[in-house]
Amino acid sequence: MSKAMRQQTYNFEALHDKGLADHFLNAGNHLNDEAEVLGSAIRCIMLCGDNLSNKEVILQLIHALEITHEPEACDVIRNTLEIVVGFTRDDI
Repeated sequence: MSKAMRQQTYNFEALHDKGLADHFLNAGNHLNDEAEVLGSAIRCIMLCGDNLSNKEVILQLIHALEITHEPEACDVIRNTLEIVVGFTRDDI
């Protein structure tokens, strides 16, 4: 296992939402680009010292969409955001 893959695995395992983590850990090559985007979002949140919640991941991905100008990159970020939102339960 490469160092980058071990780092991503560690980041996904840091998620409180184990369903979301498992989804990306078991996706194989199907979600490589999205996994990279999610891993980057997780690293940013952890480096800032914020709570690693789905809400923070969603906010980080929205921020990434706001500052990204390449259409292909926006598509990957948007798809990652849709996956995270799909795994996020509504507040009760």
